[in-house]
Amino acid sequence: MSLPVVASIVAFIRKHTFVLAAILLVVLAAVGGYSGWRHYQYRQTAEFAFTQIKDALHPTKPADLAQRIDFSAITRPLVQAVAQHYPNLKKGPNQLRDLSDIIQIGLLKQARSKEEPAKEETDELARLKTPLYVLPPTFYTQLAATLTLQNPTETTALIAARVRHPVLNKEFSLLLRMDKTVEGWKVDDFVNAEEVVRQFREYQVERMTAQRQIILDKNAKIKTRMEEMLPIKSCTVSAGLISDGKTLLVVVNAKGKNTGTVMINNMDLSAKICTPDGTELLHRFLNAVQPTVPGEDFERNWTIEMDGESAQGKAILSGRKLTCEASWKTLGLANGEILHFTVAPALLEEFQ
Repeated sequence: MSLPVVASIVAFIRKHTFVLAAILLVVLAAVGGYSGWRHYQYRQTAEFAFTQIKDALHPTKPADLAQRIDFSAITRPLVQAVAQHYPNLKKGPNQLRDLSDIIQIGLLKQARSKEEPAKEETDELARLKTPLYVLPPTFYTQLAATLTLQNPTETTALIAARVRHPVLNKEFSLLLRMDKTVEGWKVDDFVNAEEVVRQFREYQVERMTAQRQIILDKNAKIKTRMEEMLPIKSCTVSAGLISDGKTLLVVVNAKGKNTGTVMINNMDLSAKICTPDGTELLHRFLNAVQPTVPGEDFERNWTIEMDGESAQGKAILSGRKLTCEASWKTLGLANGEILHFTVAPALLEEFQ
């Protein structure tokens, strides 16, 4: 560019400096205003609310979460599902309110605690012995890591997340809904609450069944050991009234032999008194302290005193030939070991 041209441009700028400055300010203001408007518009979107929720999840900021999540609203379908699948939990006229309080307090307590991953048990037996809690120790941390925004519109959006429970060794998919309200965007519905609670209950029942099976397997082994150590050769029963005509005495006689290698100090016999057709009339656990060395025969009489005029007493007296079904419930060995047969409940409920 030649010097005369440059000089003319410089002269033009000097002559119209004020006008050019004004034009520049107008352009900058327009650009700034447009940028500010765009930023304002973005702050009204589901995407912006979603980023705020993620930021408030890890590390957990309870106050910020409360601004974006209506905990009362998302708890409502959860409470209904819990009451349906756990009808005995907080059973009573205030069940729904009590469950709502428990859930909201649990969520708040978890939010205020420092989340640290628990020791991961890879052994199934160890997991079954670990106490079951509802929320994983890294609940909010997992939410922050897996949270995704789905199908956002101008007024509503879905939020999905995945949470793995280390004790159950299962993963749960959570689906929440976020709506635009007069107060801004808020998460106000737990869309698949019923499905999540139903799955949790199914997994818990599987766990309880497995826990009960552990007891049954242990019982089978202990029963075999007791039968091999002190086999019962016979169990007989006799019954009759004493001279007052009212008191019934039932005498149970058990015979066996210590075929093991350890002396048996004491025992607890499970004795069922039955009719010839197998109908059970009486069941008693009969204790005895009777040291029995290996190779020694065992014999013991137990006398049970009853009311002969009671319905049970009359049933026993009317029995033509009573039979006795006997098995060992407990054997106390001289070496300090105690063999005990546990009565397994139907299922070991962990939430009462």
